[in-house]
Amino acid sequence: MKKLLVALMMALGFARTVGAEPATQVMDPNDILFSMPTIAKDLPPLDPLSEPPAADALTLHEDDWAQAEFLPKAMLPEIRRMLSELKTFEAQNRDGLGWRNMYVRKFSRAPLIFGETALERLQSILGTRAGAAPLLTSVAGVGRVRGGFTIAIGRNVHLYGYAEEGGIPVIAASLGSDPDHQGLTEAFAKLNTSDGLVLVDWRQQMLLVSVADDGRIGIWRP
Repeated sequence: MKKLLVALMMALGFARTVGAEPATQVMDPNDILFSMPTIAKDLPPLDPLSEPPAADALTLHEDDWAQAEFLPKAMLPEIRRMLSELKTFEAQNRDGLGWRNMYVRKFSRAPLIFGETALERLQSILGTRAGAAPLLTSVAGVGRVRGGFTIAIGRNVHLYGYAEEGGIPVIAASLGSDPDHQGLTEAFAKLNTSDGLVLVDWRQQMLLVSVADDGRIGIWRP
């Protein structure tokens, strides 16, 4: 998770120069920073890859899991508390381009959409079909999210998650380069209206709460 190691080594002049002999350098582990201030405690169940994934398969690093995610409106007090804690934590632990520690998000998950046909209902709400399960990478390798799905909702924007017997406990958003933010806004409006879901962006410390009749979105920040 400490992905700033290489950048830090470059900044300290530890990079090997052309024609130079490699040298052993000593660093204090406490000087290695985290590249983001928060991660999710719970990661999805994974299945090993039995065949090469599709070329267009959505691939996420484990640190990126559920950084922007839908949650039930009933969790609003808990979400606001956590965002407020994160804001203080992030400021206290920032060190240049990184963070000395990470705020680990922990909470109990329940289905966002219930039932064995939850994925079919999600597709109906969004008006589009789900694609293959996303891939998750870590230091241990690459795995396919068990029961997973991805749904393209605009240019370089995907919803992803997984379904269990009781429903869908995770619906999150992945934004690539130059994403279609309007697609995500429309998906939020549909899920907020249909199931009362809110959208929290943990990295940006921003919460989308509601959609007014005139289309204006209610946003909360700590």
